[in-house]
Amino acid sequence: MSPERWLLIMLVVGAALAVLRLVVGHLRAAPDARPAAWRTCALVALTLLSTVLLFRGLLPPPVAVERGTLAVLTAGAEGLAVPAAETVVALPEYGDVPPGAERMPDLATALRRHPEARALVVVGHGLEARDRDAVGGRALAFVPAETPAGLVELVAPTQIGPGARFAVRGRVSGIAAARVSLLDPAGRVVSSVEADDAGRFRLGATARDAGATLFDVVVHDVDAREIERVQMPVIVDAAAPVRVLLIAGPPNPDVRALRRWAEDAGLTLRWRTTFGGGAGMGDSPAFDAASLAGQDLVLLDTRAWDGLGAGARAALLTAVRGGLGLLIHAPQAPSAALRGWLRGAGLTIETGRAVDWQPDGGPDDVARLRAWMGPGSDDAPFDPLLAGEAAPTLAYLPLSGGAPAPGDGPPGMMRWQAVGQGRIGVVTLADSWQLPLAGRADLHAGLWSGWANTLARAGDVQPPHFDGEFRVGTPSMVCGLEADARLHAPDGTTSAPAPDPAANGCAGIWPTMAGWHRIESASGSWPFLVRADNAAAGLHSAALARATQALVRASDTTPDTMTATRPGRAWPWLLAWLCVTAALWGLGRARAGRQQPPGPARSA
Repeated sequence: MSPERWLLIMLVVGAALAVLRLVVGHLRAAPDARPAAWRTCALVALTLLSTVLLFRGLLPPPVAVERGTLAVLTAGAEGLAVPAAETVVALPEYGDVPPGAERMPDLATALRRHPEARALVVVGHGLEARDRDAVGGRALAFVPAETPAGLVELVAPTQIGPGARFAVRGRVSGIAAARVSLLDPAGRVVSSVEADDAGRFRLGATARDAGATLFDVVVHDVDAREIERVQMPVIVDAAAPVRVLLIAGPPNPDVRALRRWAEDAGLTLRWRTTFGGGAGMGDSPAFDAASLAGQDLVLLDTRAWDGLGAGARAALLTAVRGGLGLLIHAPQAPSAALRGWLRGAGLTIETGRAVDWQPDGGPDDVARLRAWMGPGSDDAPFDPLLAGEAAPTLAYLPLSGGAPAPGDGPPGMMRWQAVGQGRIGVVTLADSWQLPLAGRADLHAGLWSGWANTLARAGDVQPPHFDGEFRVGTPSMVCGLEADARLHAPDGTTSAPAPDPAANGCAGIWPTMAGWHRIESASGSWPFLVRADNAAAGLHSAALARATQALVRASDTTPDTMTATRPGRAWPWLLAWLCVTAALWGLGRARAGRQQPPGPARSA
């Protein structure tokens, strides 16, 4: 219950007791000592009026005020012209408070003290997360500060499996002819590119063993001077091995290459090739609903699909709708029957004429290529002669329809569609076995691992959703948490995230130190990185600017019924209360309206 309610209850109870005392005293008085009725009524009226005036004096009613503009100074506003506004406030991120401005701990406090502000002008890098909800429906204009030179966008990879290729995308601002490099945890350059005219870049690397590691993204200018170095978290999931069922037509080099890829990637593989007439080889189980329910992904080439009966096709579609992933390898144009079956499942595709594609072979330098590819294995160690050698050129049929798969291949090489709880994909790359034959098993694995991760059955445990990046001293939100979730800090301390009543399954965290943190519950453990408050200044400034720009609106959208108000003045009500209370006290002591006791009789 609010303090205002408690105050009102206390005053009403006190006034009721005082009135009850007056009425009972009046009724129980002897007839010759009973005060006049007008006196009792006057005392009751003054008591009630005094109570009302005291309540209004302690909580004066709000008064309507004329709407005005509030200028809000944020980080980076130094040196910028402040637009004309009735009031100027400086948030904590701003430096020294200029003359005429007020220091405020947050925007919500500023708006409570200046309720007349129905339009905001934000100057600087933008509003922090704690201040954005306070904007409400107010009109907002944004005068952005110049973003520091360096990285302003960085998209880190998510949900990576061991051995999979991953991409790092971002944008550089304020640096002409910038070169961006990706360094692995050992400090070796694994990828380096020159940003395009818009400052955008794309880097690639290969995930190693499961766990959380830190890569570095380094920006150099045209003179090779290091401008900025930003840590980037890479988390390789240690999930259970994906269960893969490979069904193909007659034995061919692609089947052999896929079996080797599955073995190197640690997948649980069952396979079968068919010769026709019911003959075949391999260790795959029966192709029915029960066996398909025990698989996470089915790799099926078009010849094997053509050999499936109606019952097997129906069982396959039912399994996909139940969560199974299906990847159909179609190096030749799919048959009309296959396209019709896919269309019935929800994936409508069309193929174009074959085009050539050459994968990126990686750096020409031997050391960089070794870091890019990894050391290899005992039976297939890294070959330094591959440095500078072009990868084989392959052909594929461009696809349209569905969604493109993430990864290193062109967007039309593989297309997929969600079907029920599962996913169906079609890939048209031909002769991918040439990659491992040329010593580039890493390129072959990067393609097929990416497609497999896109389509394979999702695990029973869904990881939490981390909203954006985390910084020291900045409140952030994590969703998808279980009730027993705990937050573990780098120093070993443990705390419980604060649940958000308005968002089911979401909770707030407020990190106080930089480094790897961990959310842990009965279902699993998920690491995430917290940056220092002054790290990656360009990324933070650009994120603030984007979030503030999204709040810009030309007019106040608050309903007309919500009039801007401020607390009224208390002293007139308190002065009136003092006068009424004085009158009540005076009347209570006066003899007016009282019965005069009979005096002693005079003698003659």
